[in-house]
Amino acid sequence: MLRSLFSRARNPEERRVRAWCRQTLHLTPGDLPLYRQALRHSSAVADDRPDLPDNERLEFLGDAILDAIIGDLLFSTYPDKGEGFLTRMRSKLVSRSQLNSLARLIAIERVMESNVARSQESSVPGNALEALIGALFIDKGFDRTRKVVVKLLLTHVDLEEVAKEDKDGKSRLLEWGQKRKRKIEFVVQEENGGSRGKTYVAQVLIDGVVKGSGRGNSKKVAEQDAAQSAFAGMRSRRPQQARKQADPTGEKATTPARNRRRRPARRVGGGAPTTDMG
Repeated sequence: MLRSLFSRARNPEERRVRAWCRQTLHLTPGDLPLYRQALRHSSAVADDRPDLPDNERLEFLGDAILDAIIGDLLFSTYPDKGEGFLTRMRSKLVSRSQLNSLARLIAIERVMESNVARSQESSVPGNALEALIGALFIDKGFDRTRKVVVKLLLTHVDLEEVAKEDKDGKSRLLEWGQKRKRKIEFVVQEENGGSRGKTYVAQVLIDGVVKGSGRGNSKKVAEQDAAQSAFAGMRSRRPQQARKQADPTGEKATTPARNRRRRPARRVGGGAPTTDMG
């Protein structure tokens, strides 16, 4: 009786969240306010509503649950692989760029509460996805949560493609640039993370053009996240450009000089943050 009261939609927002969960996650929330909390970014909490909880605590829980689910999936999928491979694979699958990509593929922004501009590069969608996993765990338990997450992952992510990148992402990108005589730069800036400590934001520039971005609690983590973001962009563009024999960065293959037009190089504006060529 009490559970049915929590699952009953009392306003249009709750009805939208419930419908989205049924369509995307194939389940009916047992505690709708909990799911709304998971989808509520701190920027959506008004100053006069300090009692309204945001999703940061659920994000913390979801992060731990997601690690366990991914670890279990990889352990059973790759019985002959060692700890190093499994650790690298898990890092790629739970990277901020990968979570952001998955969150957008399932249109989580349709049900999020956030005052962060969608055009602004941020980790809000990926964080909301982690918080949602935390809410699922509380509401449905580990087994049901595992089934939902694994189905989402296998539907939208090609594990074999990710496994082909079985190397430190930054090192692999630098090797790629060296072989093709392309200039690879990792530009890192520090942000104030408030009570959550320092946050670092990294960008990958290939010949002066931004090809990927990432963030983390250290420069190394942010750079790896940015490298994976660049690789993800290469993978997403590859099918459409395969017939044109595209370069993996998304640029057309080299043509004879007489058939080429020179175009001015695009550069990203901004200050002069710390550059780490690592």
